[in-house]
Amino acid sequence: MWICKLFNRSYRSLLREEGLLRKLDLIVLSASIGTILFSNAGGAAFTGYASALGAGEFMFGLISALPILGSLMQLYVSYLVEKTGKRKALFLTGGIIQRSLWIFTAAIPFFVPDRFAAIRVWVLLGLITAAAVGGSFVGITHTSMVAEIVPIDIRGRYLTTRQRVATIVSMLSGFGASFVLDHFTDLTGYSIVFIIAGFAGLCDVLMYIRFKFPETAKSTAGFSLINGFHECFRTPRTRDYIIFFCVWSFAVNISAPFFNKYAIDVLRLSFTQIIIFGQISANIMALLIVRRWGRFIDRYGCVPLMLVTGSITALLTLVWLPAVPGNFIPLLLFNMIGGFFWCANEACAINMQLSHTPDIGRPLALALYAVLTSLSAAVAFICGGALLELTAPIMASAGLIIFGTHFDHYKLLFIVATALRFVAVLGFLPRVWNEKGLVTKEVYREITQRFVYNAKMLRIAIFVAKQRREFLKEDEDSQ
Repeated sequence: MWICKLFNRSYRSLLREEGLLRKLDLIVLSASIGTILFSNAGGAAFTGYASALGAGEFMFGLISALPILGSLMQLYVSYLVEKTGKRKALFLTGGIIQRSLWIFTAAIPFFVPDRFAAIRVWVLLGLITAAAVGGSFVGITHTSMVAEIVPIDIRGRYLTTRQRVATIVSMLSGFGASFVLDHFTDLTGYSIVFIIAGFAGLCDVLMYIRFKFPETAKSTAGFSLINGFHECFRTPRTRDYIIFFCVWSFAVNISAPFFNKYAIDVLRLSFTQIIIFGQISANIMALLIVRRWGRFIDRYGCVPLMLVTGSITALLTLVWLPAVPGNFIPLLLFNMIGGFFWCANEACAINMQLSHTPDIGRPLALALYAVLTSLSAAVAFICGGALLELTAPIMASAGLIIFGTHFDHYKLLFIVATALRFVAVLGFLPRVWNEKGLVTKEVYREITQRFVYNAKMLRIAIFVAKQRREFLKEDEDSQ
C-alpha cells in the first residue's frame, strides 16, 4: 500500500475505492523482479557471454538484431488480443516461454561441447530469437493492461516510481553479477548469472496468475490488420510518434550494443569496473533524478523534456573519444551523465506509448510501434557491426591520433551515432504532438536551474567536508 504515499489525499481515496492500490503495488514489484533478468540480458554480462562463446563483432551485431526481428510476432499477438480478448492467457503463455528459454541459454556450455564453438554461437542465436518471440506476447498484453489501470493524471509519477524501484534492484543484481563473473574465469560464471536471472524472470510472470486483467472486448468480425494499420497512420498523433521513435531507435542502437564490447575488448576493463563505473553509476544518478522527471512529464508533457534531454544524451557518445586502455573515466562520465538524463528519455518513451496510442485498438498500435522500432533497431545493430568490420583495417592503417589517442573504428562509429541522434531529436521530435503544448524553453530553464543548484550544493558539501578534515587534522596536531 506504499504507492498511495506518492499522491494527494483525493487520489489516495480514489485508488482505495477502486481497489487499484494492490494492483499498482504488484506491477511495481513484478517489474523489479523482472529487472534482474533484463538488466543482465542486455548488459555487460551478455556481451561477455556472447564473446566467450565465440561471437565476433559482426556476429554480435547479428545476435543483437535477429531477436528483435522476432518481435514481428507482436503483430499477430495484437490480432489475437483483438479477436479473442484473452489477454491474460496470452501474457502468461508468452512470458513463461520467454523466461524458460533464458535458462536453456545459460546451459549452452553444458549441452554443446566446446569443440563445437561455431555451433554454440548459432544455438545462442536461435534461443535468444525464440525467447524474443515469447516476449512479443508479454510486451503488447502487459503495456495495454497498464495503460488501462493507471490513472492518466498520476501516470508520470507512478511510472517513474516503478522505474526507480527497478533501478535499485538492477544495481544490486549488477553487483552480484560482477562478483560472480570476476570470480569464475570460465563460462560457469555466465551460466550461474543467467540461470538466476531466468528464474527471476519466471517469478515476475507467475506473480500475475491471480491478477485480474481488465476486460478486453473482442473486435467486430470486420477487423483486419490492414485496416488497423491504416487507422494508425491516418492519425497524426500516432503516426508522428511512431516515425520519430523509428529514427531515434536506429540512431541509438547503431552504437548501443558496442559500448560494453569496447570497454571489454579494447579498454580491457574488468566486469566489476564495468558494472560499478557503468551500470551502478548510471543507476545512482537515475535514482537521484527520476522522480523529478515524472513531475516534469505531468507538468510539461514528454516532447519538450525529450528535446532537452535527448540533445544532451546525443552528445554523450563523444566522451569515448579520449578513451585509452585501462582508463575507466570515459565509461564513468558516459554513465553518470547518461544516467541523469537517459532515464528521462525512457520515462517519456513509456508515457508516450500510453498517451499517443488510441484507446480503441491500442494493442495493434502498440504492436505496430514495437515492430517498426524493433526493425529499425535490428537494422541499426547490423549496420553498426558491419561498419566496425569494414572500417577496422582502414582505421588501423590510417593511424589517426585525436586527443592524444588512437582514433579507431569504434570511435568513428560513436561519432556517426552522435550525428544520427541529433537528426532524430532536432529533425523529427518537434513534429510529435505534446499534450501540454510545446514549452521547451521553460523545461530547459528549470532543468538548468536544478542542475546548477545541485552542483552548488555538491560544491558546498565538498567544501564543508574539506574544512572539517583540516580542522580535525589541526586538532590532532595541537594535541
